[in-house]
Amino acid sequence: MKFSTLATGILLLVLPHLACAPSTRDAGRQTYVVRGATMGTYYVVKFVAEGLSEERARELQGVIERQLDDVNAKMSTYLDDSEISRFNRHLETTPFAISDSTFEVMSEALEIGELTGGALDVTVGPLVNAWGFGAESSAPELGEQQIAELLERIGFHRLELDADARTVRKLRPDLYCDLSSIAKGHAVDRVAEALAAEGFSDVWVEVGGEVRASGSNAEGKTWRLGIERPRLEPGMLQRIVPLDDASVATSGDYRNYRERDGVRFSHIIDPRTGWPIRHRLTSVSVVHPRCMVADALATALLVLGPEEGMELARREDLAVLFLLRDGESFTELMTPRFETLAFGTGRDR
Repeated sequence: MKFSTLATGILLLVLPHLACAPSTRDAGRQTYVVRGATMGTYYVVKFVAEGLSEERARELQGVIERQLDDVNAKMSTYLDDSEISRFNRHLETTPFAISDSTFEVMSEALEIGELTGGALDVTVGPLVNAWGFGAESSAPELGEQQIAELLERIGFHRLELDADARTVRKLRPDLYCDLSSIAKGHAVDRVAEALAAEGFSDVWVEVGGEVRASGSNAEGKTWRLGIERPRLEPGMLQRIVPLDDASVATSGDYRNYRERDGVRFSHIIDPRTGWPIRHRLTSVSVVHPRCMVADALATALLVLGPEEGMELARREDLAVLFLLRDGESFTELMTPRFETLAFGTGRDR
């Protein structure tokens, strides 16, 4: 995921003269839809209610946009004055004060970094930039020596958080943090929780493909999500899963990549080696109550690959779908918990 300066709410596809509008005019439960652009991607928010005034609809769009704007303003490396950009320019080892939300995201990222043995590492930014996929991208012409030098600047264990003071400290002054592997999921959680606080229990929130759903749709049925098949052309579904007060995040290597001398380099960089991933695992989808966690785990498991990733997912009893390249087709690997979700019963594979 990348962040940009795109403002939220500029792409409203459902009755654009209103802040948000019902997708049907029938009496009773109606689905209200707000669409827009944020963080260099799109968002879609649906919530079910029994008739809202236009004034209330506009208020709710404001609630949604404020959450998304706040995450972007704090965690975008594409904004020079964002909290994370200012921290990246803080070339000292003294504590740096951060907001509660940024502290929450960084704390979760460090925990998942520990859990995955460094497969998720929010200090990987210099490598992402060097390979040509970040906010400060350069040409992807890297050799072993350059990668070794960059790896000296990588390591989430070189970040020190102080929960009481709400500060983060670099143990090496030139550390550079990139929260793009977790912040989009955090934004989804923020919007869903804000709408819950407004009294809405039947909600669907999607930001750039990461989704959290609660309650039911206007027909009283469980929300359902289609997991995309890993193709360059969008729209083909691999599997449809129900979402009952849960989130889904998917990480894939099949769209964002670069080629050099006929070799394809994925945008997914392994922080442990400094190189883009080079295995058959092409897509990972994680179902979890919190979208922030699902977002980070999907990236980490994709880095780990099919063997290490499946071992960790089973050990932690995660609901995960792995898609592996198999010539022109794909092979599915599911954890028992995902099988229970998809089929209603687990099948040990």
